[in-house]
Amino acid sequence: MTTTATAWFYREPEHNAYALQERIRTHFWDERVGDIFLDTVRAEPPFEMQGEYNRTPVHMEWVPKKYMKLRLHAGSEALARILSRMLKLKPYLKYQDAEGRTIWEWYLNDDEGHKRWQSVQGLPAYRHPERLNGR
Repeated sequence: MTTTATAWFYREPEHNAYALQERIRTHFWDERVGDIFLDTVRAEPPFEMQGEYNRTPVHMEWVPKKYMKLRLHAGSEALARILSRMLKLKPYLKYQDAEGRTIWEWYLNDDEGHKRWQSVQGLPAYRHPERLNGR
C-alpha cells in the first residue's frame, strides 16, 4: 500500500484503526524509516498514534487539514525532519513539556499557528519555546 500524507493528513483518512496504522507505517517505511512502529490510539479526529522510533517513545496527534503534533523524547529530532518532508510542511513551533518531551507542531493555517504560539509562550510548563515557521 503506497501512500502519501495526502491520504491521511491533507484529507480525512478512514476511521479504521488497523487501516490507518498500516497506511501511516507504510508511508514511513516508503520514506526509508525502518525503525518505527506505531499503533492507532484514536481513529477519529483528533487522530492519535503512539509507538517507538529507534526505541524511543513517539506520540502523534493530528486533525486533517489543520495541525499535526509530534511528541518525542530528546535525541529524536530526525523524526521531526522526516515528518516535515512527508507533510511537505515546516513545523510552526517546538517546545519541551513538563515531562521533558520535545513537541513539534505543524499548522496549515498561520492564524492557528500564531494563536498556538501565543498560548505556548504564556505557559510556564512549556520550556524552550521556539517559533520555527510563520510570519
